[in-house]
Amino acid sequence: MELSKAFRKPEVQNAIRPMITRILREQIDKFIAPLRKEIHDLKYELSSVTLQLNGMLNERCDDLEQYGRRNCIRISGIAESPNETVESKAIDVLKQIIPDIAPTDIQNSHRVGKSILGNPQKIIVRLSSYKIEVPIMRGKKIVNSAEDNIYINEDLTRYRAHIFKHTRKSFKSNLINGCWTRDGKIFIRERKPDGSDGPITGITSKVQIPGYKPSPEELLNFNLSQNIQSEPETNEGCESAYPTMSNTSYQNYLPSPLINLSNYELT
Repeated sequence: MELSKAFRKPEVQNAIRPMITRILREQIDKFIAPLRKEIHDLKYELSSVTLQLNGMLNERCDDLEQYGRRNCIRISGIAESPNETVESKAIDVLKQIIPDIAPTDIQNSHRVGKSILGNPQKIIVRLSSYKIEVPIMRGKKIVNSAEDNIYINEDLTRYRAHIFKHTRKSFKSNLINGCWTRDGKIFIRERKPDGSDGPITGITSKVQIPGYKPSPEELLNFNLSQNIQSEPETNEGCESAYPTMSNTSYQNYLPSPLINLSNYELT
């Protein structure tokens, strides 16, 4: 009773209150600290998983978009004219590769993009069959090597075209020995220290391009969401695996392993 009465005195309560508050705070902190760490770890794990899933989703969407462009090619350098028939101009160019190509081999064609510094808009051509696209890409050197600056390229998604643009910069800087695409996939021929050909590598991100300096965010995204696959070496050097065609019917040709894009114009 005497002790109970003593604790009821204001001066005693004021004296022990700071001590009790400190003890309670220490006990609460000991209890909360592991929970705080667990919450922090869970937030980091959730952020990592979310980032990985977003990367996988973006990759799948890009794959689907690229597959939808499988039968499409882009032709750049064809001059524009009033009241032009785009399909006729495209056919005139493609006849250099496939003389017997017909309007029925083209589903539709139109110009895309803007005319910049006198460069005409590119023409996108959707072919009626992948079997027609293959010999066109195989024989594109017939057109690309001409002096009229007309080029035929695969129709890449915006994301892949951006990556391929950086691979071309790396090639021009002699950091790699070649770069090309095949069915929308991007490949590089690595360069050894002595300048000789290195292995062939599939490129799915700018992070993989020699000479490119990624931001921390790009590096993190790549490490979490990219699945790097290397293309096995099947050809010496970076020569086109689609041999130059003579003017023969395209029905006689089947797909070859690689398409050399060393002469491709940057988009």
